[in-house]
Amino acid sequence: YTLPRYPSSPSMHPPTTPSPSQQPVNITLKSLRNPPLSLRLPAQPLTTSIFDLKTSVAEALRMGGKGTERVKILYARKPAGDAKTVGEVLGEEGLAKGDGEVEMGVMVMGGVEGEKGDGEMVGGEAATGEGGGVAQGVRGEEVMGSAEFWEDLRGWLMQRVRDEGMAGEAWSLFKRGWDGR
Repeated sequence: YTLPRYPSSPSMHPPTTPSPSQQPVNITLKSLRNPPLSLRLPAQPLTTSIFDLKTSVAEALRMGGKGTERVKILYARKPAGDAKTVGEVLGEEGLAKGDGEVEMGVMVMGGVEGEKGDGEMVGGEAATGEGGGVAQGVRGEEVMGSAEFWEDLRGWLMQRVRDEGMAGEAWSLFKRGWDGR
């Protein structure tokens, strides 16, 4: 005697939890060099292109339309191509060992315009305000007359020339030239 078949058996249902290759990942983009950056992009599908990540970095750094050309995304310390997707870059091993968290590196070629040497943005959002991006504070004759300016200049010359005598001579030449004008 044969039992009748039922239209849906429990073994025929697809699994309800998505496979690791279908789950979105949280991407953290980090740059340890100038400019220092840590950008978290939550719940990104694996079909997100590397170019989309570069665009996110350029927007976060306010680099403008051509900023993506200077941004490089790295995974396992190797550059990833723009046309690749996050899933392709990670590969099956990267998806299997991760817990939905991915950390990628960022390199900005040539740094960011308007940036100080210590990685701090000059002006920030205030640079786009009414001031037109001009630095605020003491300027002109006030700066040139301050002892702090001349000490900074002496330090800069020492750093560049790497010869105390030559740097001191250049500094005194600048100082005498300014005072004698």
